Amino acid sequence: MTDWAAIQVAKAADNIVNTSLAVRPGELVAIAADHNSDQAVVDALLAAVAAAGAEGTLLVQPARARAGEPANRIIAAALAGADVIISPTSTALSFTPELKQALNRGARAIVMTGVTRAELTGGAGVADYEEVHRITKPLADAITAGSRIRVTSRQGSDLTASLEGVTCGVGASFAREPGQISSYPSGEAWSAPATGTGQGVLVADGSAHQLGKLREPIRVHFDQGRAVKIEGGDQAEELRRMIDGVENGDNLGEISIGTNPAARFLGNITEDKKQVGTVHFALGNSVVGGTVKAPIHVDLLLLTPTVEVDGEILVQDGKIVKTA
Repeated sequence: MTDWAAIQVAKAADNIVNTSLAVRPGELVAIAADHNSDQAVVDALLAAVAAAGAEGTLLVQPARARAGEPANRIIAAALAGADVIISPTSTALSFTPELKQALNRGARAIVMTGVTRAELTGGAGVADYEEVHRITKPLADAITAGSRIRVTSRQGSDLTASLEGVTCGVGASFAREPGQISSYPSGEAWSAPATGTGQGVLVADGSAHQLGKLREPIRVHFDQGRAVKIEGGDQAEELRRMIDGVENGDNLGEISIGTNPAARFLGNITEDKKQVGTVHFALGNSVVGGTVKAPIHVDLLLLTPTVEVDGEILVQDGKIVKTA
């Protein structure tokens, strides 16, 4: 009997290797996984790399307790020699110093945090990424050119931050040039606000890294770019424990807009945050382009926000209105 699911996974892996990353014959490709990675996804990626004529090496470490925790020394040394990095880890490798150093040396990378066969073969994973790019680019350009961003919501969010010196990335699952990084599935205009400028409150009502679907909203109050109070139920308490005592764990390290029309809400932040018109923010390490380093990066999702840059509305109640 034909295993159609396996065929779909193989097709998605081929798309990542050949379209997203444009892997060339002879390149050295590191597949950085952990003990909780979906083995079917890992195997499909290795097969696609081999079919492209490149040399794939599988690296597996114990799963990290928190997103952004450093990789071990073996993984770090291996990443240093890679031309291409693909990381289907269960917690994010994308914000670790080891990956950033590899990018600075000219590697390119696709991160696939928490991606299983289900995410790879449906929803955001099968989007038209040329369309995702068309949706994302005007938002990224507006944020890059702007001086101040404001995020509000009917749930009570109202935060402003400076965009001085900020470059907003176009997350559309393409990383074809040295130093580029994207996620898969992707679909976001991502940026780190200017350090120390976030002021106000953001109310997450969707999902969050390591917390899953939120059972009740989490209110995070910021003063000069630092989370000074976290309110909500038991998941808010868990979030406080996650960042408590972590250097720069209270930093506002990201404000990004979801731009993938095919993304679904699954209670998995990796796909949830790609939904069109959502906003996710992060506590801890700044995304690429930011200046604050931390051994943790926790995304939290707002489902129906309004986003303004210098008074121009980009997103209104969860619907993108900036299209050009």
